Amino acid sequence: MKKPSASPPPSKKESPRDPQPGGGFAKIYNVIVGTAGHIDHGKTTLVEKLTGINPDRLPEEKERGMTIDLGFSRYQLQSGQKIGIIDVPGHERFVKNMVAGATGIDLVLLVVAADDGVMPQTREHLEIMKLLGIQHGIIVVTKIDMVSPELRELATEDILAAVKGTFLEKAPLVPVSSVTGEGLDRLKAVLQQEVLLVKTRSTTGVFRMPVQRVFSSKGFGTVLTGVPMSGKAVVGDTLEVLPLGKKGRVRGVQAYQSAAEMAQAGQSSAINLTDLDYKEVHRGMVLAAPGYFQSSTLVEARFSYLPSIERPLRHLREIRFHCGTAEILGRIYLLEGKELRPGQSTFVQLRLQEPVVAAPGDRFVLRLHSPMVTIGGGEVIDLSRFRLKQGKAHIIEKLESKAEAVRSPKQLLLHAVQDRGYEAVLELEAARDSGLPAAEAQKVLQELIEEGAILTASRSGLYFSSIRFEEAKAKAREVAVSFFQKKPKRLLMEKVALRQAVPSHEVFFQDLLAALEKEGRLKTVRGEYLQWTFHAPQLTDREKGFREQVLKAIREQAFSPPRVEEVAAQLGVDSRTAGTVGELLLEEGELVKASEEAVFHREAIEEARRRLREHLEKAGTMTASEAKNLLGSSRKYIIPLLEMLDQEGFTIRRGDVRELRKN
Repeated sequence: MKKPSASPPPSKKESPRDPQPGGGFAKIYNVIVGTAGHIDHGKTTLVEKLTGINPDRLPEEKERGMTIDLGFSRYQLQSGQKIGIIDVPGHERFVKNMVAGATGIDLVLLVVAADDGVMPQTREHLEIMKLLGIQHGIIVVTKIDMVSPELRELATEDILAAVKGTFLEKAPLVPVSSVTGEGLDRLKAVLQQEVLLVKTRSTTGVFRMPVQRVFSSKGFGTVLTGVPMSGKAVVGDTLEVLPLGKKGRVRGVQAYQSAAEMAQAGQSSAINLTDLDYKEVHRGMVLAAPGYFQSSTLVEARFSYLPSIERPLRHLREIRFHCGTAEILGRIYLLEGKELRPGQSTFVQLRLQEPVVAAPGDRFVLRLHSPMVTIGGGEVIDLSRFRLKQGKAHIIEKLESKAEAVRSPKQLLLHAVQDRGYEAVLELEAARDSGLPAAEAQKVLQELIEEGAILTASRSGLYFSSIRFEEAKAKAREVAVSFFQKKPKRLLMEKVALRQAVPSHEVFFQDLLAALEKEGRLKTVRGEYLQWTFHAPQLTDREKGFREQVLKAIREQAFSPPRVEEVAAQLGVDSRTAGTVGELLLEEGELVKASEEAVFHREAIEEARRRLREHLEKAGTMTASEAKNLLGSSRKYIIPLLEMLDQEGFTIRRGDVRELRKN
């Protein structure tokens, strides 16, 4: 066989169940039709009659005459356009495979045999379709050649009763016989009509395709198949398999096993990837544009418990989580109570045993771990970073807000930035967290900046939420109030104390301080301290008096000052008061600490600088002895003073002498 240049051929191990060559077909219409219904109701035979392709590919399926896994066919509408059809298994043991295929379906053919009527898997499949948000469908009554008109009518009544109140309540109902061909032409006409009513999936979003199958094709390597949920991928693109975290380049693309320019949303596609071992990939993983989608074992969701279930759902019940093509075991964590009654809805956190790749708005189905029955489903709100606590009003309020934002790109991006808390976010991170293409995220981001919902950081390329920024301002003041309530005699607060109490990105924190200073709420002192305008030290009259006495004593003995503790001992003041006043004078800047033994009055430091500068400008250099004589002090005070002046950049030491630092 001649090697095609742009797309992989089917593996020799694959049978016609895979998408087949569609030579001569017209343009693909981006809609996927899927079957649903009880086992042995004729789903696979119906697909074969419509498409000419038997979607069963596994030897076991052919031997047993029972569909076990997903089957794929292409179908040409009467308009000449082609669509994909997914055939799902009907046996209760293979519902997980059915759900994996159903997540890609836009329109369902609910197949019910006239001789059986509505059966258990008919109802379960119908519930699954409702939970997945499918809104279009056709009811197909099969095997009409096997029953009398009376039984056909009874079966029809049974079906209409079963679909009452569902999205299929007003759906077309078409009786057919795959044996005689009766009704098939009408089904094709109805299918043409209904397919064109379906809104096609967007190809402008970020590419994401849940993996349905993976195999190795000789001469081509790894091939992944599935139905992209959004976006498109072309030859040459680099895609990432999640949560595996490995990337590959698109070598070729097929749609229904015909070479295609791209894989896009709403088309059953096969993508040939280089640099990827097919043995590492399996159903349940996701092929996506790199850098956008995340995986987590914690999923925030709105869950609806089926009214048909007889017992309440208990908190922390073991479940099977079906989303995309993934099936993962876990537990359901009810956030609003200890149990949920049939027919009720609630916010939940799904705690899974393995990471799942999901995005806001994805539909999911939950089944019990044992017995394996469908109990409900809903919509993913977000992936969690942390375990959420039960019964917290602020958590429920946040989830309600995020749930409302799911269908609004602007609100999604805003929530993505807000969820980062006190972080500064890059534009690419905002795009990734909201699942928006970079160009769209950039546009939405600018709109939010103009509206004031998002702020531009002082460092270019970084952004943060204005709500979180205002929260941080309020939080900072609360921390300061608490600090000074505990230490009312302090003037300053260590900057690091605020940083620890309001953990944040460095740029966020610096911008926060700058904003508070601009608003006149605080000022930074000596780079390490914060002075808040709302606070003044609360000294007693005794402490105020001692403060003045300390200042006088230290000022008078300018370059040989006594220690605060020495002044306190002379005046009979207790050590606690001495410590309080001494610390306050240092914070005020009235006293300057050169060492533990040498604490000078600020005026003495200024005078020392003046005298030393005058000497150095004339002599050029100065020894410690010359400084001692110049200031009339001893080495006990002069050496710490000179070292402090070196450290602050007033002088520079060269061996045994010092010079005036020119700059």
